[in-house]
Amino acid sequence: MSGSILLIETATRHAVVALGDQNGTLLAAEQWPSLHRHGEELLPRLDGLLAAAGTPRSALAGVAVGIGPGSFTGLRIGIATAKTIAYALGLPITGRPTMQLLARAAAPAAGADSRLAVVLPAGVGDRYVGRYEIVGGAVRQLVPPTLFAAGDVSAHAAAGDRLVAVDLPPGEAGAAADELGRQAQAGLAAALAAEAAAALAGRRSDDLAALVAQYVALPRGVPATTEEMAWSPDLR
Repeated sequence: MSGSILLIETATRHAVVALGDQNGTLLAAEQWPSLHRHGEELLPRLDGLLAAAGTPRSALAGVAVGIGPGSFTGLRIGIATAKTIAYALGLPITGRPTMQLLARAAAPAAGADSRLAVVLPAGVGDRYVGRYEIVGGAVRQLVPPTLFAAGDVSAHAAAGDRLVAVDLPPGEAGAAADELGRQAQAGLAAALAAEAAAALAGRRSDDLAALVAQYVALPRGVPATTEEMAWSPDLR
């Protein structure tokens, strides 16, 4: 694979558009507070990034997008944009779990051989929590993202886990968790670049029709698939 990989991550309150190379190196990135204006800002920011990097869309070799869980509006627009670009240009696409990316981005600050519990808001009061283990710089999922009712987020982490609080009210999970969350968001583009290159080099591209976001729990009684339509996973 040659050419740059277009990177889009819109699950958190700081959206990211970036470019990475086939070796997983971050080439250029822009991150900004989205404030639910993804529909207005994503494409202009993306076009500006490509123009500043001197990279026409025809020079892209693939597309990678964060699939959440996270912001409903952000994920819907980010994934739709990524899929449209991949379809129009005939490019491979890979969807990468946002919590895994955040764990990877937090790993240098957390230290080697750490266990992390990444926490994201899920609506007004509920929380998504996913647990990960960092071994030799690699990220391994221990418990997939799960939706919990509002309460003490530390109750959903195991003993020894370091909390990584992203987009939570300051202090809800503690100052140390807030700082790890800031480090995770700062490193999100680089983490996506690394995972995207590995996935596409290994020819682990996703089917456009099957690529969906992890942003909602299914309504009770609704099956996971209906007439070949795949819904977002039920995280309850």
